[in-house]
Amino acid sequence: MSQYDEAVRKWRAWDIRIATDLDLRLDSFRILFAYHSGKIENEEISYHDTREIFENGRVVGYTGSTRALFEQQNQKTCYELLREKIVEREPLSLDLIRTVHRVLTERGPTMSAATS
Repeated sequence: MSQYDEAVRKWRAWDIRIATDLDLRLDSFRILFAYHSGKIENEEISYHDTREIFENGRVVGYTGSTRALFEQQNQKTCYELLREKIVEREPLSLDLIRTVHRVLTERGPTMSAATS
């Protein structure tokens, strides 16, 4: 069995029916994914900061760029949007891709055009 087939088999075996089921299965992955995605573009973000955003919705003692925090918050917002879509098994569409893109690239409330 290929790794792909094994991944599909495992995913189906999890039998995810509600958003909480997905959260339990993706707990560490969702944070790691957001952290590594953010780290590609911004060295200032740490795993701890990302975890704080996902678990508590805030970061204490951060001294880096606010843009990095907004990007990580956008990752969390996107996960929350997609978890419902995944549970509902919504098919991939151009509208969904546009929505994901908008959520991921949204500016924070205090960001100016010069910092984007």
